[in-house]
Amino acid sequence: MKIFVFAHQDDEIFALPYIVNSERKLFIYLTNGVSVNASEEELRIRSLEAKEVFESYMKGLNSKVIWWGLEHSIPEGELYKFVSQESILQIAKVIREQDTTILQLITTTFEGAHQDHDASAVVSRELGKLLGVKVSEVSTYPQWFSKLYSFKVMKPHQPNESIEFSRSKILSLALNLIRGYRTQRLTWLGLALALFINYAFRTYYSALPMQVSHISRCFYETRGRSQQRDVLRYLSAPIV
Repeated sequence: MKIFVFAHQDDEIFALPYIVNSERKLFIYLTNGVSVNASEEELRIRSLEAKEVFESYMKGLNSKVIWWGLEHSIPEGELYKFVSQESILQIAKVIREQDTTILQLITTTFEGAHQDHDASAVVSRELGKLLGVKVSEVSTYPQWFSKLYSFKVMKPHQPNESIEFSRSKILSLALNLIRGYRTQRLTWLGLALALFINYAFRTYYSALPMQVSHISRCFYETRGRSQQRDVLRYLSAPIV
């Protein structure tokens, strides 16, 4: 079984080459997908949307899902505050309960693109140690130029392994997923074109794990989403 640990219900779009096959898969989403100030209605719509997308496109790929962040009321943007020994041990227990051989764990890499993606990387690395399983990390949209609001899509700072995949299958699935995540259209308005270009023409690389330390400059800080010093205070602390 492959285990996919993601912060948000749409992060799987960056890891599709790992997904389109017949192997059993478990998806674990670590946040509820909406900000701490979101209304109950926004949460309801986002949750329903995510479940519809999973039923339509992921379940048929031999997949099951655990809505961890929804069950534990963890808001989008603040996952780093919930990175703890207790939560990691709980997630590891859930994975062990699947009673199957774990072949690989896939997550988003630490790269300063989104504070939740970085937190997911830290959680997954600790899970990998606990479970004795290889962790593969994928790039999302790290900062491009150091002093400008800019990003590059699925181009890790340090490429690791290249992965072969069916471009037609991946492009079709990516399009369906982006259509399905209706509440995220503003995000994908900026990311979709570059994502399709990468899947259509370029080699897909996993990311060589970077050390959890200051990134100059990180994209989420440029966007005013969080202060890197606050995020790193949580993510740099010993966990397990």
